[in-house]
Amino acid sequence: MNDTTQRYTLALEIGEEAIRQGKWQQAITCFQTALTGLPREPRVYNGLGDTHLALADRGRALACYKEAARLAGNNADYVKKVAELQEQQGLISDAAHSRVVAGDILWGQGSFEQAEAHWAYAIYLQGNLLAAHERLALASRQRGDLPGATRHFLALADYLRRDGRCLMALHICYTVMKDFPENQTIWSATDQAWRCVATRDRRGNDSGDHVAPGDLLNGAAEFAQWQLAAEIRQGTLLSEKRTHPEAYIHLRQAMLNEGYGNAGAAITHYEKAIAAGLASPAIFYALGLIYRLVDRRQEARAAHMLASRHPFYRRAVALLE
Repeated sequence: MNDTTQRYTLALEIGEEAIRQGKWQQAITCFQTALTGLPREPRVYNGLGDTHLALADRGRALACYKEAARLAGNNADYVKKVAELQEQQGLISDAAHSRVVAGDILWGQGSFEQAEAHWAYAIYLQGNLLAAHERLALASRQRGDLPGATRHFLALADYLRRDGRCLMALHICYTVMKDFPENQTIWSATDQAWRCVATRDRRGNDSGDHVAPGDLLNGAAEFAQWQLAAEIRQGTLLSEKRTHPEAYIHLRQAMLNEGYGNAGAAITHYEKAIAAGLASPAIFYALGLIYRLVDRRQEARAAHMLASRHPFYRRAVALLE
């Protein structure tokens, strides 16, 4: 540290001491001096933020805290100050998002309980904040609290469904159903999301209205295709593939041929994708539907029996009977 830098650092330390003594004008003078030589030092902006806040200048205080948080990058205390001041100023949505960021930093540092506390407070501020529900769901699952994880996942699904993102909502219900296949609360949420998929093209539809079995079957088929498309994307992105890459090539060709109405080619590629290692309930459900289309009933029943390993597709298959 050269003499010039040491002088500015000393000004910073004197400013911090002035804060502790309540000498606000001296603190501002010291921090402004320090800022000249230490323009990227988060402590300078944090000190200015504390001083402006003490002088009831919340606007400048918030701007300084934001800059301190930006420069520090991984200081949850600075982000918490931003969140608290945003809340005081009535910027509730901004405060909730800042709480999520603070939680993310703490989680990355191994302070899991503090991270969850920030995410929970974010939901207190903004109940429909999807990012906070998702993080709390995953955190709850990681520590073995499956009921807690399910509660947050279902809240996430409900907000997604209300926002018109029906397929994603159904996928979340589908995922939590593996842990509690007989849970009526989960089934109720699943049915709502399923009806949302089946009727989302109707203007002014109400998920409480009667939905014909045929529409539900179409919804299940669309969901299966959505899951398979996601499987292709995931298989492409994963660096360590457990399944042979050829499987995803065949799956893509199967879906393309199915879309073009080429049932024979679609069946061939689905079968090759399965032989190469793909075995999700969605692929067996999709293949079973095409078998039924070409009147290969025995093979359709066999495929749908494998799809029925998951309770959602088991109920969809039952509608075919």
